[in-house]
Amino acid sequence: MALSWEQSMTTGVARIDVQHQELIRKVNGLMDAMRNGKGKDEVEKLLGFLAEYTLKHFADEEAEMDRAKCSAAMTNRLAHQQFVRKFNQLREQIKAQGVTPPIILAVQKDLVDWVATHIRGEDTRLAACVKAATPASVA
Repeated sequence: MALSWEQSMTTGVARIDVQHQELIRKVNGLMDAMRNGKGKDEVEKLLGFLAEYTLKHFADEEAEMDRAKCSAAMTNRLAHQQFVRKFNQLREQIKAQGVTPPIILAVQKDLVDWVATHIRGEDTRLAACVKAATPASVA
């Protein structure tokens, strides 16, 4: 099942929303490569990109939550740490075993579903924080 960007995923920070859209594209690309039997090199290349991209994105997003004094900042940070641990475990499994049906299911459950759930559940909480932190314009 491919992820798609929805307006309900907006965070109130354009740069973060653009990063989420790119993350969704790359996760979908990884799933397509795995399902279509692409070579281990292609899958590992996509995993490498995702590893770097998520770390940068998580740092950017956490900084925005801190800047907006968002009450969800710590929960978000901990969820990111959990994701990185799980991602690295799956990456090691793929290196050791290759792309197998159980690993494809694990990537779907532990990465793809997590991304969608996390954006909709945690990251969108940033929108209210940004709105609260933005001074009302003087008319």
